[in-house]
Amino acid sequence: MEGKERRLAAIMFTDIVGYSSMMQKNEELANRLRVRHREVFQRLHDRFGGKILQYYGDGTLSIFPSAAAAVECGVALQQALKKEPKVPIRVGIHTGDITFSEEEAYGDGVNVAARIESLCVPGGVFISGKAYDDVKNHPRLKAKPLGGFQLKNIQGEVSVYAITNEGITAPEYEWRPPEKKRPASSPPRGGRKKKWVAALLALLFGIFGAHRFYLEQRNLGILHLAFFFLAVFIIPGMEELAGIPAIIGFIDFIAFTVMPRATFDEKYNSAAVEEERAIIKKQEAEARDPKRILKGQHEQYLEKARSAYNNYDYDVAIENLLKAIEIKYDDPEAHFLLACCYSINEEADRALSHLDVAVAFGLKDPERIRLHGDLSYLRIQPAFERFVQNGYRLTRELPPASTDWMDPDETETSDLLEQLNRLQKQWQSGKLSDEEYEQQQKELRKGKP
Repeated sequence: MEGKERRLAAIMFTDIVGYSSMMQKNEELANRLRVRHREVFQRLHDRFGGKILQYYGDGTLSIFPSAAAAVECGVALQQALKKEPKVPIRVGIHTGDITFSEEEAYGDGVNVAARIESLCVPGGVFISGKAYDDVKNHPRLKAKPLGGFQLKNIQGEVSVYAITNEGITAPEYEWRPPEKKRPASSPPRGGRKKKWVAALLALLFGIFGAHRFYLEQRNLGILHLAFFFLAVFIIPGMEELAGIPAIIGFIDFIAFTVMPRATFDEKYNSAAVEEERAIIKKQEAEARDPKRILKGQHEQYLEKARSAYNNYDYDVAIENLLKAIEIKYDDPEAHFLLACCYSINEEADRALSHLDVAVAFGLKDPERIRLHGDLSYLRIQPAFERFVQNGYRLTRELPPASTDWMDPDETETSDLLEQLNRLQKQWQSGKLSDEEYEQQQKELRKGKP
């Protein structure tokens, strides 16, 4: 274990949405977004006391001394990366054990955080129930429950919450399991034993054990028959005992009559019940599958945008198109339609920016850019000719490292951040106890303007 460290920490996973697709379609754009992501990521981790353990392609793994610091950093990440140039990311956070070194990081906490990040919607911050317990009383953080999820290779369900702070994308839908009813694809009713049939057979033919044969309890049925034939035909003078199977059958008739249907099914239809439960569980998993839900949500946003566009309501069209590309950033048609809307609104820079992305992601028939009527305003702008000469692409350098993405009030609180960083270093070096660190941190934050 030399060189390895184990601790309880708030664990954060992030990744860039659609990065693999971007790399295939336009490596330059993908790299530009990755550089932007890492710049903001590094600066905000320095600010909130996070430690970056790994960069892997478009993803990151980092830890924080508290869930509050991790969630605040996740919120700040999303708010910063939604400013131009935008980078669509997902953030997942969990509080748990982690073992790490310079080369690797592992543990149940890592697995849970990674699975939660994969559930997350683009532009969102999802956290586990354990992380939520630590931040539910936080004055600046808001969240809503999404329910329990069975995560891959994780034992038991994990409660998941979506952060709902301003500027953070939270699901507009509810992840609720379907009603508990017999699915249409379950075994046909003919394959299930019916309580009223068993009761009727017990009453009329209980002496022969007919109800036991019906319920596939052949041994008990044979015992009924054997007792009847022994008493009536084989052992002389035992005829009066033949009524015993009939009495037992009548008792079974009463028992079946008063037995709840659920109890009857558990006892005599267990295989069918288990099969139905498996089908319902599969339906629940499909109903709550994030990718399926997001695909449907993306299509709904596009439908609303096209409807608004056709009705000349371009602001509503833009609103829905921005939501659509937040889910699927590599949709060239959504970017093209956005460019048309921005051109109509005479916002040339934004129109060109989305045309650039549309072409990068394989826009069909780029010549539409020269012919489409709603791009008329854009085509008379000086920048458009340069755009055409460059192969329908903008000439754009990677964004320089800067603090332009930070809010004004963030730069004005540099003294506070420096004090918080110094306080954290004192706590990490053991100069402050956990209680002293928490107390002094609260006092510093109370004084924040």
